[in-house]
Amino acid sequence: MTSVRAHGQRFVAFEPIRGIVTVMHALRKTNQELVFVDSTIWLAILLLGFSIFAAYRSYVQSSRGGFLAVGFLLLFSFLFWRKEIVTFDAGRQQAEWKRRRAFKVASGTVPFSEITGIGMETTTASHGVLTYRLTILTRDEPVPMSDVYSGNQGHYESIRQEILAFLHLDSDQAKSAQGAPLVGGIDDEASVVSLLKQGRRIDAIQLVRSTQKIGLAEATDHVAHILEKIKVAQ
Repeated sequence: MTSVRAHGQRFVAFEPIRGIVTVMHALRKTNQELVFVDSTIWLAILLLGFSIFAAYRSYVQSSRGGFLAVGFLLLFSFLFWRKEIVTFDAGRQQAEWKRRRAFKVASGTVPFSEITGIGMETTTASHGVLTYRLTILTRDEPVPMSDVYSGNQGHYESIRQEILAFLHLDSDQAKSAQGAPLVGGIDDEASVVSLLKQGRRIDAIQLVRSTQKIGLAEATDHVAHILEKIKVAQ
């Protein structure tokens, strides 16, 4: 397994599975360790089971079209083979993340001394529905705790507060450390910046309209202002 430093890395949501209902949950809680897992491997196994059944039916019926469906099921089973584990280790004074894909494994660490807070990024799914993911805020770029977004803002806010308490970080101080205006407890500007870095300007405008309840022209100007700040910073 190759260990990769978290800083300087860019993580983009995996579009085929963005918006699928995935629930990050606590795997282990002790005084010395807090472990969270986010996985769709269960769905990959389910699809794999369907593909085996479909392959058998196609063989019995000598159906070429059935084998094509098997191919699609296998493809999606590989796409959904995803497991992400984030461990906050008080003994080692570091956060460690591990991401597993069907053919790829990545990992990295962030010392507690470099963590300034826990953020919650947002993006827009279909029909303008907001989806969320948590990030580890550092003095450099934020480190996503997952590379996909999903719903249930209240659930993620609860996890966020739990991690802040474990790290002994004050919630208000953590927000100030990020240096981004907040709307309804969501790290709005950080999410807009993330979308713009992905080249998703229209999604960024939709996000600003959804969170700030403003018109298209005003949202477009707001996003243009943020984009200009990004260009200046580069």
